[in-house]
Amino acid sequence: MLEGKLKTEDKIFQAALNVFFLYGYYGTTLHRIAIDAGVQKSAVHYYFRTKDKLYTKVVVHVIENILKTNLTKNFKHRSLEEERWFFAIEMHNNQTFFLKILHKYYPNDWEEKLKKMKLILKIEMEVVKS
Repeated sequence: MLEGKLKTEDKIFQAALNVFFLYGYYGTTLHRIAIDAGVQKSAVHYYFRTKDKLYTKVVVHVIENILKTNLTKNFKHRSLEEERWFFAIEMHNNQTFFLKILHKYYPNDWEEKLKKMKLILKIEMEVVKS
């Protein structure tokens, strides 16, 4: 039984990654994620409750993937390119929420994490202080 639950949760999360990467936070709906995962929308609510909680999990996943990138290698990976695009777009379109997630998960060193991600992804942008 547990294996079936994990499988469904994983399918939903993978679909959420794909949909958020394609449409960003504002263009994504839980209905679209459910369709892509091949599950009922109620399953998305069961496992993740809200769009914000699912988005937060996606953002944390992206941050962790970016931060574990080895800077000494010339890293050309499709996933990293998608994450770079996602990071840049979301920092532009949804910076307040994105930074709120950084503050929550990395309260003591969020600015250092942000700086490292920008370095890894070679993205230059201003962070709007709110």
